Amino acid sequence: MPAKKTTRKRRRAAPFWTAVQNVMGHVARLFVTLFLIGVITGCVVVTAVTIYVMNFMETDAGIDLDNVSLAQSTIFYAPNAEGVMEEIYRMSADEDHIEVSLEQIPQYVQDAFVYTEDKRFYEHEGVDWIRTAYVTVQYLLRLDNAGQGGSTITQQVIKNLTLDDDVTPVRKIREIFRAIQLERDYTKDEILEVYLNIIFLGGNNRGVEAAAQEYFGCHVWDLTVPQAASLAAMTKSPNSLRPDLHPEELMDRRIYTFDALLDAGKITQAEYDEYVDDPIVTVDEDVELDDGAQQGQTAQGVTSYYTDACIEEAIADLMEENNWTRQHATDMLRRGGYRIYMNVDPELQQILEEKFLDPGTFSPNELSPNANGELPEAAFVLMDYEGNVKALVGGKGEKTGSRTFNRATQAGRSPGSAIKPIAVYAPALEYDLINWSTVLVDGPVMELNGKDYPSNFSGRYEGDVTVVYALRKSLNTIPMKIIEQLTTTRSVDFMQRKLGITSLLTDGSDYGPSLSLGSTTYGLYLDELTAAYAPFGNGGYYCEPATYSMIEDANGNLVYDNHSTKNRAISEDTATIMNRLLRQVIIGDQGTGHRAAMGDMEVIGKTGTAQNYTDRLFVGLTPYYIGGFWTGYDTQAELPEPQLYAPDQVWRTIMTDVHEGLEPKKFELSGDVVAIEFCTESGMAVGSNCTSTETGYYKENAKPGICDYPHDAPEEEGEPSSSGGGSSPLDAATVE
Repeated sequence: MPAKKTTRKRRRAAPFWTAVQNVMGHVARLFVTLFLIGVITGCVVVTAVTIYVMNFMETDAGIDLDNVSLAQSTIFYAPNAEGVMEEIYRMSADEDHIEVSLEQIPQYVQDAFVYTEDKRFYEHEGVDWIRTAYVTVQYLLRLDNAGQGGSTITQQVIKNLTLDDDVTPVRKIREIFRAIQLERDYTKDEILEVYLNIIFLGGNNRGVEAAAQEYFGCHVWDLTVPQAASLAAMTKSPNSLRPDLHPEELMDRRIYTFDALLDAGKITQAEYDEYVDDPIVTVDEDVELDDGAQQGQTAQGVTSYYTDACIEEAIADLMEENNWTRQHATDMLRRGGYRIYMNVDPELQQILEEKFLDPGTFSPNELSPNANGELPEAAFVLMDYEGNVKALVGGKGEKTGSRTFNRATQAGRSPGSAIKPIAVYAPALEYDLINWSTVLVDGPVMELNGKDYPSNFSGRYEGDVTVVYALRKSLNTIPMKIIEQLTTTRSVDFMQRKLGITSLLTDGSDYGPSLSLGSTTYGLYLDELTAAYAPFGNGGYYCEPATYSMIEDANGNLVYDNHSTKNRAISEDTATIMNRLLRQVIIGDQGTGHRAAMGDMEVIGKTGTAQNYTDRLFVGLTPYYIGGFWTGYDTQAELPEPQLYAPDQVWRTIMTDVHEGLEPKKFELSGDVVAIEFCTESGMAVGSNCTSTETGYYKENAKPGICDYPHDAPEEEGEPSSSGGGSSPLDAATVE
């Protein structure tokens, strides 16, 4: 029987499942391909971003919190009646910014900002990833963000310091990397201190101290908890939540801060219930801090003439010290956070300002404007003998603007005869060219325009006169003859090197003998002229006039020491003789400055009148102070002299109030100067035939010899006192 043939049947797959298997295979291969492409692309992108950021971090020097450069307000301080320095003015750029240390900021103030702005500040390492993700979701879903923002305090510090606020992913990545690096380099406290000093809090206020002073009239360390919470709540929208402008809106927002503090356990429920309804009360502009610092005087308010002068002096010193331009020095003063300690005495400054508000100080009657529509102006500078300017005013009436023209420090005007002591008599005495009673001929020095020149205030010449007589009567011929012997070159050199006069811009060779009468190219500044008289009252020392003593930076480091140093200008003997000579101008009724006499208070000084009566001055000294007074029109014109009080009389009116309560004193004089009775005709020590004598003061090595003149009988009244006399009519060129 044949074998049975067997066969194996193959099971054929259905067409549908075959198709599915094929599709799935392709999908799997596509997924794997896309995944690998994504991984590779992601690696490339991450690598590129990492390389970019790392390169950026390498080329960027990073953030140095030890040298934060941010505009800070410069504060001017002045001593009060107890000698304690108080803030009296604050100079700012666009923002008011005052640095304080973290130790000065109470913990509850720190907590208010931390738990309002960055509740995980002490836990994260620069970036709060939870908040970042949450804010991202809110942004994508267009949800309102009623709470904290996405940036940590660390990131906000970076944004404020770098001003890097582009709304781009690259900027955010850059900020994240910087924040992580910053937290590696600095402690939380260091970062928080910077944050609390740079956070913008509405108006012109940057930092918690400036805001505390502006809104609540106190320092940051004196804030209450509700006040601290109010400032912290402002950070969401500083100008829209200002406590002085929008208190209701701020109270609503402040609840969020109280909630955050309660959740963090920084306040109790009882405290929460107490604080939440606490009203927001801001201060008026004239509220004082507990240390006397005035509010409302920051960038607003009219500065005094003294403050203006102090600002200008600080700018000039910063320019010279750092080789800066004026613009840069001014900008640095406004933004550098300096602390400037002024030499002003507020009580004396107030006396001067009140006197200059009163027209009766200068004239018995109301004056009418001149042809130019101007009234006579005036200025006064008050100094001590250490170079400290104690008070000054640069114009009459109410001051209506800041940094206005200051006639006390910026007006170069002719000093008239007030230049004679510093340009002629003092150097001539110092160089032993003259003594107290040297006799010279009061007569014309030259002929000018067909007339004898110079003429005297009296309109006549008096022949042989002594130096003391010439100074007492302010004769013009005698100092001109002395300066011809001294030379104008030596005179200018003396004023520049010894007495700090800066307005004489040449070496003296360009000046003629009329320099002795006050004829200068640019005039002299009143503060410099006043300071130049100091050696006559303090034994011969010159001190540069200073409106402030020093400049410190915001950290208390000395930037510029402006304490005046005493420099020997003339010998003590010369100073004493000049002191006694200038005393002759005041005593009795013969001297030109006799109206300045103040009873038992000893006064010395010198008057000055410019040509054509365009300027009138008096510089006077007491044992306490030096005061310089000037009056004239801004546009030079003849003063209505009969309608004005004499400058020495105005000086006494002001200085009487300045010296109220001070014990009358006399000047201390050199014990080496000898008093000798001399003959007023010969200038020699009194001899047996002398009939007219006075007492003079002399250096020990320059005493006069004994007079042996055969004195003639006195001349009859009405005749010239000397054959060298004669007369000259008073003309427009006469100066005193």
